[in-house]
Amino acid sequence: MNERSEIDSTDHTHGVTRRTILGVGAAGAAGVLLTAGARPGAAVPASYNRMWDTIVIGAGASGLGAARVLADAGKRVLVLEARDRIGGRMWTDRTSMGIPIERGAELVHGTTVSTWGLINQLGLATHRQTEIHSRLTPTTPWTNAFDFESLHFPLGAPSYPNGLPDPVDGETALAWLERVGIPPENYSTALAAIEVDSEQFDVLPAWFVVDTVVAGLETQDLSGPMPPEEYGDYRVIGGYNQVLQPLVAGLPLVHGARVHTVEHRAGRVDVHSSAGSFKAKTLVVALPGGVLKHGDIAFDPPLPADKRDGFQEIEYLPVFKGILEFAHPVLPEDHPLPRAWDIMTTFSKNPPSLWNGSVGTPGYGGEVIVAWMTGGKAQELLDLPEAERFQAALDNIRTAVGDQGLQYVNASTYDWSKDEFARGAYPGPFSRRNGLNAPIDGTIFWAGMVTSTIHSSRNSGVAAANATLAALALR
Repeated sequence: MNERSEIDSTDHTHGVTRRTILGVGAAGAAGVLLTAGARPGAAVPASYNRMWDTIVIGAGASGLGAARVLADAGKRVLVLEARDRIGGRMWTDRTSMGIPIERGAELVHGTTVSTWGLINQLGLATHRQTEIHSRLTPTTPWTNAFDFESLHFPLGAPSYPNGLPDPVDGETALAWLERVGIPPENYSTALAAIEVDSEQFDVLPAWFVVDTVVAGLETQDLSGPMPPEEYGDYRVIGGYNQVLQPLVAGLPLVHGARVHTVEHRAGRVDVHSSAGSFKAKTLVVALPGGVLKHGDIAFDPPLPADKRDGFQEIEYLPVFKGILEFAHPVLPEDHPLPRAWDIMTTFSKNPPSLWNGSVGTPGYGGEVIVAWMTGGKAQELLDLPEAERFQAALDNIRTAVGDQGLQYVNASTYDWSKDEFARGAYPGPFSRRNGLNAPIDGTIFWAGMVTSTIHSSRNSGVAAANATLAALALR
Protein backbone atom coordinates (compact mmCIF):
# COMPACT_ATOMS: atom_id res chain seq x y z
CA MET A 1 0.00 0.00 0.00
CA ASN A 2 1.33 3.40 -0.85
CA GLU A 3 2.36 5.49 2.12
CA ARG A 4 2.36 9.25 2.25
CA SER A 5 5.68 10.67 1.14
CA GLU A 6 7.79 12.20 3.87
CA ILE A 7 9.84 14.51 1.64
CA ASP A 8 9.82 18.11 2.84
CA SER A 9 9.91 21.08 0.52
CA THR A 10 13.17 22.15 2.15
CA ASP A 11 14.97 18.85 1.43
CA HIS A 12 18.08 19.07 -0.71
CA THR A 13 17.44 17.52 -4.10
CA HIS A 14 20.63 15.49 -4.02
CA GLY A 15 19.19 13.65 -1.00
CA VAL A 16 16.01 12.60 -2.74
CA THR A 17 15.54 8.85 -3.04
CA ARG A 18 12.64 6.91 -4.41
CA ARG A 19 11.64 5.92 -0.85
CA THR A 20 11.31 9.59 0.15
CA ILE A 21 8.96 10.20 -2.75
CA LEU A 22 6.56 7.32 -2.52
CA GLY A 23 6.13 3.91 -0.99
CA VAL A 24 5.51 0.80 -3.02
CA GLY A 25 3.46 -1.99 -1.63
CA ALA A 26 0.40 -3.99 -1.80
CA ALA A 27 -1.71 -5.97 0.40
CA GLY A 28 -3.09 -9.13 1.65
CA ALA A 29 -3.17 -13.12 2.19
CA ALA A 30 -1.65 -17.11 3.51
CA GLY A 31 -1.90 -20.90 3.28
CA VAL A 32 -2.19 -24.24 5.01
CA LEU A 33 0.52 -25.21 7.48
CA LEU A 34 0.72 -27.93 10.07
CA THR A 35 -0.66 -26.86 13.43
CA ALA A 36 -1.16 -28.55 16.78
CA GLY A 37 -4.91 -27.89 16.83
CA ALA A 38 -8.09 -29.63 15.80
CA ARG A 39 -8.75 -29.76 12.08
CA PRO A 40 -12.13 -28.93 10.53
CA GLY A 41 -14.69 -31.63 11.23
CA ALA A 42 -12.57 -33.25 13.94
CA ALA A 43 -13.73 -33.53 17.53
CA VAL A 44 -12.28 -30.81 19.72
CA PRO A 45 -10.03 -32.42 22.38
CA ALA A 46 -11.65 -32.58 25.81
CA SER A 47 -8.62 -30.80 27.25
CA TYR A 48 -9.68 -27.68 25.34
CA ASN A 49 -12.56 -27.22 27.80
CA ARG A 50 -10.15 -26.00 30.47
CA MET A 51 -9.97 -22.42 31.74
CA TRP A 52 -7.46 -20.71 29.46
CA ASP A 53 -5.36 -17.70 30.32
CA THR A 54 -6.18 -16.24 26.91
CA ILE A 55 -8.30 -17.13 23.93
CA VAL A 56 -7.22 -15.60 20.63
CA ILE A 57 -9.90 -15.23 17.94
CA GLY A 58 -8.32 -15.34 14.50
CA ALA A 59 -5.22 -17.16 13.18
CA GLY A 60 -3.98 -14.49 10.83
CA ALA A 61 -0.67 -12.72 11.31
CA SER A 62 -2.03 -10.59 14.17
CA GLY A 63 -3.65 -13.48 16.02
CA LEU A 64 -0.66 -15.79 15.65
CA GLY A 65 1.67 -12.93 16.59
CA ALA A 66 -0.28 -12.47 19.83
CA ALA A 67 -0.58 -16.18 20.59
CA ARG A 68 3.14 -16.79 20.06
CA VAL A 69 4.13 -14.09 22.60
CA LEU A 70 1.61 -15.37 25.16
CA ALA A 71 2.62 -19.01 24.74
CA ASP A 72 6.31 -18.16 24.96
CA ALA A 73 5.54 -16.33 28.22
CA GLY A 74 4.16 -19.59 29.61
CA LYS A 75 0.47 -18.72 29.33
CA ARG A 76 -2.23 -21.22 28.39
CA VAL A 77 -3.43 -19.97 25.00
CA LEU A 78 -6.13 -21.31 22.68
CA VAL A 79 -6.52 -20.02 19.12
CA LEU A 80 -9.92 -20.19 17.42
CA GLU A 81 -9.97 -19.90 13.63
CA ALA A 82 -13.11 -19.88 11.47
CA ARG A 83 -11.31 -21.03 8.31
CA ASP A 84 -9.84 -24.42 7.50
CA ARG A 85 -6.40 -22.81 7.24
CA ILE A 86 -4.29 -20.24 9.04
CA GLY A 87 -3.10 -16.90 7.68
CA GLY A 88 -6.29 -14.97 6.98
CA ARG A 89 -5.59 -12.57 4.16
CA MET A 90 -2.15 -14.11 3.74
CA TRP A 91 -3.06 -17.02 1.50
CA THR A 92 -0.44 -18.91 -0.47
CA ASP A 93 -2.17 -21.05 -3.11
CA ARG A 94 0.00 -24.06 -3.94
CA THR A 95 -2.35 -25.88 -6.31
CA SER A 96 -3.70 -23.48 -8.97
CA MET A 97 -0.50 -22.84 -10.93
CA GLY A 98 2.93 -24.21 -11.59
CA ILE A 99 4.43 -22.40 -8.59
CA PRO A 100 2.90 -21.10 -5.34
CA ILE A 101 0.95 -17.87 -5.86
CA GLU A 102 -0.21 -15.28 -3.35
CA ARG A 103 -3.93 -14.57 -3.44
CA GLY A 104 -3.50 -11.92 -0.79
CA ALA A 105 -0.38 -10.47 0.87
CA GLU A 106 2.65 -10.83 -1.37
CA LEU A 107 5.43 -8.42 -0.41
CA VAL A 108 7.75 -7.94 2.52
CA HIS A 109 8.25 -4.19 2.83
CA GLY A 110 11.92 -3.81 3.73
CA THR A 111 14.50 -5.80 5.66
CA THR A 112 14.00 -4.00 8.98
CA VAL A 113 10.39 -5.11 9.55
CA SER A 114 9.54 -7.83 12.06
CA THR A 115 8.74 -10.32 9.29
CA TRP A 116 12.37 -10.37 8.28
CA GLY A 117 13.38 -12.04 11.50
CA LEU A 118 11.15 -14.99 10.58
CA ILE A 119 12.67 -15.12 7.10
CA ASN A 120 16.17 -15.27 8.58
CA GLN A 121 15.14 -17.81 11.19
CA LEU A 122 13.87 -20.15 8.49
CA GLY A 123 16.61 -19.37 5.97
CA LEU A 124 14.08 -18.51 3.27
CA ALA A 125 15.11 -17.22 -0.14
CA THR A 126 13.72 -13.86 -1.26
CA HIS A 127 13.68 -11.74 -4.39
CA ARG A 128 13.97 -7.97 -4.23
CA GLN A 129 12.00 -5.89 -6.73
CA THR A 130 14.53 -3.72 -8.56
CA GLU A 131 13.27 -3.54 -12.16
CA ILE A 132 10.24 -1.24 -11.78
CA HIS A 133 9.15 0.63 -14.91
CA SER A 134 6.09 2.67 -15.83
CA ARG A 135 4.59 4.92 -18.48
CA LEU A 136 1.51 7.11 -18.69
CA THR A 137 0.12 5.61 -21.92
CA PRO A 138 1.22 2.98 -24.46
CA THR A 139 2.72 5.77 -26.61
CA THR A 140 4.81 7.47 -23.90
CA PRO A 141 8.30 6.32 -22.86
CA TRP A 142 8.98 3.87 -20.04
CA THR A 143 10.61 5.41 -16.97
CA ASN A 144 12.61 3.64 -14.31
CA ALA A 145 11.12 4.16 -10.85
CA PHE A 146 14.62 4.49 -9.38
CA ASP A 147 15.64 7.29 -11.76
CA PHE A 148 14.94 11.01 -11.36
CA GLU A 149 13.03 10.84 -14.65
CA SER A 150 10.17 9.18 -12.75
CA LEU A 151 9.64 12.54 -11.00
CA HIS A 152 9.77 14.66 -14.15
CA PHE A 153 6.71 16.40 -15.58
CA PRO A 154 6.61 15.06 -19.16
CA LEU A 155 5.29 18.34 -20.60
CA GLY A 156 7.63 20.46 -18.50
CA ALA A 157 7.54 21.65 -14.93
CA PRO A 158 4.92 24.27 -14.13
CA SER A 159 6.14 27.56 -12.67
CA TYR A 160 4.94 29.18 -9.46
CA PRO A 161 6.53 32.62 -9.03
CA ASN A 162 4.56 33.17 -5.82
CA GLY A 163 5.08 29.66 -4.52
CA LEU A 164 3.10 26.46 -4.98
CA PRO A 165 -0.46 27.08 -3.71
CA ASP A 166 -1.41 25.12 -0.60
CA PRO A 167 -4.45 22.86 -0.64
CA VAL A 168 -7.58 24.14 1.03
CA ASP A 169 -9.58 22.15 3.55
CA GLY A 170 -11.53 19.35 1.92
CA GLU A 171 -9.84 19.76 -1.46
CA THR A 172 -9.27 16.56 -3.39
CA ALA A 173 -5.97 15.75 -5.07
CA LEU A 174 -7.61 16.04 -8.48
CA ALA A 175 -9.11 19.46 -7.72
CA TRP A 176 -5.81 20.75 -6.34
CA LEU A 177 -3.79 19.44 -9.30
CA GLU A 178 -6.24 21.11 -11.69
CA ARG A 179 -6.07 24.35 -9.72
CA VAL A 180 -2.25 24.43 -9.83
CA GLY A 181 -2.21 23.62 -13.55
CA ILE A 182 -1.05 19.99 -13.63
CA PRO A 183 -3.32 17.98 -15.96
CA PRO A 184 -3.16 14.16 -16.13
CA GLU A 185 -1.04 14.22 -19.28
CA ASN A 186 1.62 16.11 -17.30
CA TYR A 187 1.69 13.78 -14.30
CA SER A 188 5.05 12.33 -13.47
CA THR A 189 4.95 8.56 -13.27
CA ALA A 190 5.77 8.82 -9.55
CA LEU A 191 2.68 10.99 -9.13
CA ALA A 192 0.46 8.68 -11.19
CA ALA A 193 1.64 5.71 -9.11
CA ILE A 194 -0.10 7.06 -6.02
CA GLU A 195 -3.49 6.18 -7.51
CA VAL A 196 -2.46 2.54 -8.02
CA ASP A 197 -1.89 1.72 -4.36
CA SER A 198 -4.57 3.91 -2.82
CA GLU A 199 -7.71 5.72 -3.90
CA GLN A 200 -7.93 7.75 -7.09
CA PHE A 201 -7.30 11.49 -7.12
CA ASP A 202 -10.96 12.45 -7.27
CA VAL A 203 -11.28 10.90 -3.79
CA LEU A 204 -7.85 11.29 -2.18
CA PRO A 205 -7.18 14.46 -0.16
CA ALA A 206 -4.75 16.85 -1.81
CA TRP A 207 -2.07 16.34 0.84
CA PHE A 208 -1.48 12.82 -0.54
CA VAL A 209 0.17 14.32 -3.62
CA VAL A 210 1.73 17.62 -2.57
CA ASP A 211 5.10 16.21 -1.54
CA THR A 212 5.51 14.27 -4.79
CA VAL A 213 4.74 17.41 -6.81
CA VAL A 214 7.28 19.36 -4.76
CA ALA A 215 9.88 16.66 -5.35
CA GLY A 216 9.20 16.82 -9.07
CA LEU A 217 9.68 20.58 -9.12
CA GLU A 218 12.97 20.28 -7.25
CA THR A 219 14.40 17.47 -9.39
CA GLN A 220 13.24 18.45 -12.88
CA ASP A 221 16.82 19.21 -13.94
CA LEU A 222 18.29 16.00 -12.50
CA SER A 223 18.59 12.74 -14.42
CA GLY A 224 19.80 9.21 -13.95
CA PRO A 225 19.66 7.03 -10.84
CA MET A 226 18.56 8.46 -7.53
CA PRO A 227 20.88 7.87 -4.58
CA PRO A 228 20.72 4.23 -3.50
CA GLU A 229 18.59 3.30 -0.53
CA GLU A 230 18.23 0.40 1.88
CA TYR A 231 14.47 0.09 1.58
CA GLY A 232 13.02 -2.41 -0.87
CA ASP A 233 10.10 -4.75 -1.46
CA TYR A 234 10.72 -8.49 -1.46
CA ARG A 235 8.85 -11.65 -2.39
CA VAL A 236 9.43 -14.86 -0.45
CA ILE A 237 10.41 -17.59 -2.89
CA GLY A 238 8.29 -20.71 -2.43
CA GLY A 239 5.40 -18.99 -0.66
CA TYR A 240 4.90 -16.19 1.84
CA ASN A 241 3.02 -18.42 4.27
CA GLN A 242 6.25 -20.17 5.22
CA VAL A 243 6.90 -17.32 7.67
CA LEU A 244 3.95 -18.48 9.78
CA GLN A 245 5.60 -21.75 10.79
CA PRO A 246 7.48 -20.38 13.84
CA LEU A 247 4.39 -18.49 14.99
CA VAL A 248 1.96 -21.40 14.93
CA ALA A 249 4.28 -24.19 16.09
CA GLY A 250 2.80 -26.06 19.07
CA LEU A 251 -0.19 -23.80 19.59
CA PRO A 252 -3.56 -25.36 20.51
CA LEU A 253 -5.67 -24.27 17.55
CA VAL A 254 -9.22 -25.13 16.51
CA HIS A 255 -10.15 -24.74 12.85
CA GLY A 256 -13.74 -24.25 11.75
CA ALA A 257 -14.48 -22.38 14.97
CA ARG A 258 -16.65 -19.50 13.80
CA VAL A 259 -17.22 -17.32 16.86
CA HIS A 260 -20.72 -15.86 17.12
CA THR A 261 -21.03 -14.68 20.75
CA VAL A 262 -18.67 -13.40 23.42
CA GLU A 263 -19.98 -13.12 26.98
CA HIS A 264 -17.64 -11.06 29.10
CA ARG A 265 -17.08 -9.47 32.45
CA ALA A 266 -13.93 -8.31 34.19
CA GLY A 267 -11.54 -11.26 34.37
CA ARG A 268 -13.70 -13.75 32.44
CA VAL A 269 -14.87 -14.43 28.89
CA ASP A 270 -17.05 -17.20 27.50
CA VAL A 271 -16.58 -17.59 23.77
CA HIS A 272 -19.28 -19.44 21.84
CA SER A 273 -18.46 -20.78 18.39
CA SER A 274 -19.57 -23.31 15.80
CA ALA A 275 -16.99 -25.68 17.28
CA GLY A 276 -18.20 -25.29 20.87
CA SER A 277 -17.84 -22.94 23.83
CA PHE A 278 -14.58 -22.02 25.53
CA LYS A 279 -13.68 -19.94 28.58
CA ALA A 280 -10.68 -17.81 29.52
CA LYS A 281 -9.46 -15.06 31.79
CA THR A 282 -8.70 -12.76 28.86
CA LEU A 283 -9.47 -12.50 25.16
CA VAL A 284 -7.55 -11.17 22.16
CA VAL A 285 -9.79 -10.35 19.20
CA ALA A 286 -7.58 -10.47 16.10
CA LEU A 287 -10.13 -10.14 13.31
CA PRO A 288 -10.37 -7.88 10.26
CA GLY A 289 -12.18 -4.63 10.94
CA GLY A 290 -14.71 -5.50 8.25
CA VAL A 291 -15.88 -8.53 10.23
CA LEU A 292 -16.37 -6.46 13.37
CA LYS A 293 -18.08 -3.70 11.42
CA HIS A 294 -20.52 -6.23 9.96
CA GLY A 295 -21.48 -7.36 13.47
CA ASP A 296 -20.59 -11.01 12.93
CA ILE A 297 -19.81 -11.38 16.65
CA ALA A 298 -22.32 -10.38 19.33
CA PHE A 299 -20.83 -9.10 22.59
CA ASP A 300 -22.79 -9.54 25.80
CA PRO A 301 -22.96 -6.99 27.31
CA PRO A 302 -22.61 -4.77 24.23
CA LEU A 303 -19.31 -3.00 23.71
CA PRO A 304 -19.09 0.71 24.58
CA ALA A 305 -20.72 3.00 22.03
CA ASP A 306 -17.41 4.59 21.04
CA LYS A 307 -15.98 1.18 20.18
CA ARG A 308 -19.01 0.25 18.11
CA ASP A 309 -18.90 3.61 16.35
CA GLY A 310 -15.23 3.08 15.60
CA PHE A 311 -15.98 -0.22 13.89
CA GLN A 312 -18.57 1.49 11.69
CA GLU A 313 -15.99 4.08 10.64
CA ILE A 314 -13.69 1.44 9.16
CA GLU A 315 -13.71 1.67 5.36
CA TYR A 316 -12.17 -1.04 3.24
CA LEU A 317 -10.41 -0.20 -0.01
CA PRO A 318 -11.57 -2.07 -3.12
CA VAL A 319 -8.67 -4.16 -4.42
CA PHE A 320 -8.36 -6.08 -7.68
CA LYS A 321 -5.65 -8.70 -7.98
CA GLY A 322 -5.75 -10.90 -11.05
CA ILE A 323 -3.08 -13.58 -11.46
CA LEU A 324 -2.30 -14.98 -14.92
CA GLU A 325 0.17 -17.76 -15.70
CA PHE A 326 1.94 -18.02 -19.04
CA ALA A 327 3.81 -21.02 -20.41
CA HIS A 328 6.94 -18.96 -21.05
CA PRO A 329 8.37 -15.50 -20.22
CA VAL A 330 6.31 -12.90 -22.04
CA LEU A 331 8.85 -10.20 -23.00
CA PRO A 332 10.48 -10.61 -26.41
CA GLU A 333 14.24 -10.29 -26.76
CA ASP A 334 13.95 -6.85 -28.37
CA HIS A 335 11.69 -5.36 -25.66
CA PRO A 336 13.10 -2.19 -24.02
CA LEU A 337 12.59 -3.62 -20.53
CA PRO A 338 14.73 -6.41 -19.07
CA ARG A 339 13.35 -9.94 -19.31
CA ALA A 340 13.82 -10.28 -15.54
CA TRP A 341 11.39 -7.40 -14.93
CA ASP A 342 9.56 -6.87 -11.63
CA ILE A 343 6.83 -4.27 -12.28
CA MET A 344 5.62 -2.59 -15.44
CA THR A 345 2.73 -0.17 -15.27
CA THR A 346 0.76 1.59 -17.99
CA PHE A 347 -1.38 4.10 -16.13
CA SER A 348 -3.99 4.57 -18.85
CA LYS A 349 -4.94 0.89 -18.58
CA ASN A 350 -7.23 -0.68 -15.99
CA PRO A 351 -5.75 -2.63 -14.30
CA PRO A 352 -2.61 -0.54 -14.83
CA SER A 353 0.06 -2.32 -12.78
CA LEU A 354 1.66 -5.67 -13.62
CA TRP A 355 3.99 -7.53 -11.26
CA ASN A 356 6.21 -10.44 -12.12
CA GLY A 357 5.19 -13.05 -9.55
CA SER A 358 7.70 -15.67 -10.63
CA VAL A 359 11.01 -13.92 -11.28
CA GLY A 360 13.70 -15.43 -9.09
CA THR A 361 11.96 -18.81 -8.80
CA PRO A 362 14.54 -21.48 -9.63
CA GLY A 363 13.68 -24.13 -12.22
CA TYR A 364 10.43 -22.51 -13.37
CA GLY A 365 10.05 -22.06 -17.13
CA GLY A 366 6.78 -20.14 -17.19
CA GLU A 367 5.85 -16.69 -15.94
CA VAL A 368 3.23 -15.58 -13.43
CA ILE A 369 1.94 -12.03 -13.82
CA VAL A 370 -0.15 -10.22 -11.22
CA ALA A 371 -2.45 -7.44 -12.45
CA TRP A 372 -3.23 -4.88 -9.74
CA MET A 373 -5.46 -1.90 -8.98
CA THR A 374 -7.09 -0.32 -5.93
CA GLY A 375 -9.88 2.14 -5.20
CA GLY A 376 -12.80 3.00 -7.45
CA LYS A 377 -11.04 1.71 -10.57
CA ALA A 378 -10.58 -1.63 -8.84
CA GLN A 379 -14.28 -1.72 -8.03
CA GLU A 380 -15.06 -1.25 -11.70
CA LEU A 381 -13.10 -4.44 -12.38
CA LEU A 382 -14.66 -6.34 -9.49
CA ASP A 383 -18.10 -5.49 -10.87
CA LEU A 384 -17.28 -7.30 -14.13
CA PRO A 385 -17.77 -11.03 -14.70
CA GLU A 386 -14.56 -12.90 -13.84
CA ALA A 387 -13.73 -13.68 -17.48
CA GLU A 388 -13.88 -9.97 -18.34
CA ARG A 389 -11.54 -9.14 -15.45
CA PHE A 390 -9.00 -11.58 -16.85
CA GLN A 391 -9.46 -10.09 -20.32
CA ALA A 392 -8.77 -6.59 -19.00
CA ALA A 393 -5.57 -7.82 -17.36
CA LEU A 394 -4.55 -9.69 -20.49
CA ASP A 395 -5.13 -6.59 -22.60
CA ASN A 396 -2.62 -4.64 -20.53
CA ILE A 397 -0.10 -7.49 -20.70
CA ARG A 398 -0.49 -7.82 -24.46
CA THR A 399 -0.07 -4.07 -24.90
CA ALA A 400 2.98 -3.90 -22.64
CA VAL A 401 4.58 -6.86 -24.39
CA GLY A 402 3.59 -5.91 -27.93
CA ASP A 403 1.95 -9.26 -28.70
CA GLN A 404 -1.82 -9.18 -29.24
CA GLY A 405 -1.88 -12.95 -29.66
CA LEU A 406 -0.45 -13.73 -26.22
CA GLN A 407 -2.53 -16.25 -24.24
CA TYR A 408 -2.40 -17.37 -20.62
CA VAL A 409 -2.64 -20.99 -19.49
CA ASN A 410 -4.09 -20.41 -16.01
CA ALA A 411 -5.84 -17.52 -14.29
CA SER A 412 -7.02 -16.80 -10.77
CA THR A 413 -8.58 -13.91 -8.88
CA TYR A 414 -10.28 -13.39 -5.55
CA ASP A 415 -12.66 -10.72 -4.31
CA TRP A 416 -11.86 -10.26 -0.63
CA SER A 417 -14.92 -8.08 -0.12
CA LYS A 418 -17.06 -11.19 -0.66
CA ASP A 419 -15.05 -13.29 1.80
CA GLU A 420 -17.23 -13.57 4.92
CA PHE A 421 -14.16 -14.00 7.12
CA ALA A 422 -12.46 -10.84 5.82
CA ARG A 423 -15.11 -8.58 4.24
CA GLY A 424 -12.44 -6.60 2.46
CA ALA A 425 -8.81 -6.67 1.38
CA TYR A 426 -7.44 -3.93 3.63
CA PRO A 427 -8.51 -0.63 5.15
CA GLY A 428 -8.50 2.50 3.04
CA PRO A 429 -6.95 5.85 3.92
CA PHE A 430 -10.09 7.19 5.59
CA SER A 431 -10.68 4.47 8.17
CA ARG A 432 -10.83 5.53 11.76
CA ARG A 433 -7.90 4.13 13.70
CA ASN A 434 -7.69 6.07 16.97
CA GLY A 435 -9.09 4.28 20.00
CA LEU A 436 -9.97 1.05 18.23
CA ASN A 437 -7.43 -0.94 20.24
CA ALA A 438 -8.49 0.30 23.68
CA PRO A 439 -9.06 -2.76 25.94
CA ILE A 440 -12.35 -3.53 27.63
CA ASP A 441 -12.23 -4.03 31.45
CA GLY A 442 -8.63 -5.22 31.24
CA THR A 443 -10.08 -8.39 29.75
CA ILE A 444 -10.72 -7.96 26.00
CA PHE A 445 -7.79 -6.82 23.87
CA TRP A 446 -7.66 -6.04 20.16
CA ALA A 447 -5.22 -6.70 17.32
CA GLY A 448 -5.25 -6.31 13.54
CA MET A 449 -8.51 -4.66 12.47
CA VAL A 450 -7.04 -1.79 10.44
CA THR A 451 -3.54 -3.04 9.59
CA SER A 452 -2.58 -3.39 5.93
CA THR A 453 0.73 -5.27 5.96
CA ILE A 454 1.81 -8.59 7.44
CA HIS A 455 4.44 -7.01 9.67
CA SER A 456 2.07 -4.35 11.03
CA SER A 457 -0.53 -7.05 11.69
CA ARG A 458 1.97 -9.16 13.58
CA ASN A 459 3.21 -6.11 15.49
CA SER A 460 -0.34 -5.28 16.56
CA GLY A 461 -0.70 -8.83 17.85
CA VAL A 462 2.51 -8.52 19.83
CA ALA A 463 1.29 -5.25 21.35
CA ALA A 464 -2.04 -6.86 22.31
CA ALA A 465 -0.22 -9.82 23.85
CA ASN A 466 2.01 -7.57 25.95
CA ALA A 467 -1.04 -5.67 27.21
CA THR A 468 -2.71 -8.99 28.02
CA LEU A 469 0.33 -10.19 29.94
CA ALA A 470 0.32 -7.00 32.00
CA ALA A 471 -3.36 -7.55 32.84
CA LEU A 472 -2.79 -11.19 33.76
CA ALA A 473 0.09 -10.19 36.05
CA LEU A 474 -2.36 -8.15 38.13
CA ARG A 475 -4.67 -11.12 38.74
